[in-house]
Amino acid sequence: MKKSKKSLWIGLIVIILIASTITYYKIPLKTNTVFYNGEIKIIDFGFYVNGKMNNYNVRFKNTKEINQIVNIFNTTRYTRIPGNRNIRNDGKLLSMYVFVKEKNLEFYILDINDQGYLKVGKNIYKLADKHTQIFNELYEILVANRKPINE
Repeated sequence: MKKSKKSLWIGLIVIILIASTITYYKIPLKTNTVFYNGEIKIIDFGFYVNGKMNNYNVRFKNTKEINQIVNIFNTTRYTRIPGNRNIRNDGKLLSMYVFVKEKNLEFYILDINDQGYLKVGKNIYKLADKHTQIFNELYEILVANRKPINE
């Protein structure tokens, strides 16, 4: 009797762990859970990769421009991706530094690629939907009609 109770508890714990892991990776997250978007002061657009890396030096300080960029990210939800994935080698990529008003304008690096992956610091997320539209809208704001500094 004791052994079957113990087996039942172990089985229950295993089921709970599996369900928790699946839930952790499958439940869509809002943007403010994925990255801090409260008091963003500056967004520096660094580079665009499409076969070759093009460096840009574009700084967005205007609140209206910053809100426009953040609102694009707000149009979808994100799911966590397990493990480590190099999204910088998966096609087209936009990379930016986001400075937030914390003590000394702390920043984090935000990378997004056209395959629908977002990397914030060391964490990787998959866009739940509209990844092509979101990437193209960001491309229009960050890259279109701008010349790279390495040309």
